Amino acid sequence: MKILRPPSRSRFAEPGRHLPLRPAAFAVLAALAGGPCPGIDILDRVNATVPGRPLLGPGTLYRLMRELRDEALIARTDTAPGVNDDRQTYHALTPLGSAVLAAECDRLSRTMKLAKSALPARFR
Repeated sequence: MKILRPPSRSRFAEPGRHLPLRPAAFAVLAALAGGPCPGIDILDRVNATVPGRPLLGPGTLYRLMRELRDEALIARTDTAPGVNDDRQTYHALTPLGSAVLAAECDRLSRTMKLAKSALPARFR
């Protein structure tokens, strides 16, 4: 996989400085955790996680992806492994994006444990 345009230098190279992530940003990073894919596939993956109405529309997705590229969390790539389609631009997590996703998953896991421990026993 070749990155088409190197990600810009992030002002915040430490993953913790990006936390907490907005839900839509978290969803996009999570959608890319499975590997590079084009924007339409990201949109489908994100919207499949929410029953009912879509979480993101195309305009919101592409604006958000531009922000994530500017923060060096994702990058454009030439293609995905095993795919011969030069009509679409693929996107992938950068090493920083992977670290931020992992840090956010850990943060959310700790928050869930705290919430569950505070619930009355009948709700656990």
